[in-house]
Amino acid sequence: MLTQETIHPIEGTCVTPAEYSAMTALMVETEAPVSDAPLYAPEDIGGGLLLLGLLLSPKPPKGR
Repeated sequence: MLTQETIHPIEGTCVTPAEYSAMTALMVETEAPVSDAPLYAPEDIGGGLLLLGLLLSPKPPKGR
């Protein structure tokens, strides 16, 4: 878990708000996603259906 502490600047320092926000943006960690589970994509089923159809198709007749 990310824990942040507020640090007060020392009196007499010359830090502009732009510099301060740039510095804090570099120090803040982004949170990781909760899950990287694969998402359902309907177009992915096409390859499996083609393979299933080829396996279940009848064999061609043998010529004698």
